[in-house]
Amino acid sequence: MGRTVVSIVQAFHQEQESWRKFRRALTRDDRDAFDRLFEHARRHAAEASYVARPTPFEAVVMAVLLEQEKALAEIRSRLEKLEATRERKPDEDPRLAL
Repeated sequence: MGRTVVSIVQAFHQEQESWRKFRRALTRDDRDAFDRLFEHARRHAAEASYVARPTPFEAVVMAVLLEQEKALAEIRSRLEKLEATRERKPDEDPRLAL
């Protein structure tokens, strides 16, 4: 007897292949960004295997959204730190004093 259920990694690969023509139509920069989306999905393949979703694309999208949210949180944190540093007066931070 063979395997009757496709592994999540195989499903992600099949999903990516189904978008091949779309990818080919993109510019080089957009293709790189597109490829990164599926890298995000593969990074969460283990987690995706725990959910029994009828459409693997749902797991792909959720993994991409998760990675996007993490990236946004990191950017927000860095921005808040930068803004806090700029709001200090020069005499409060010796690095800013002339």
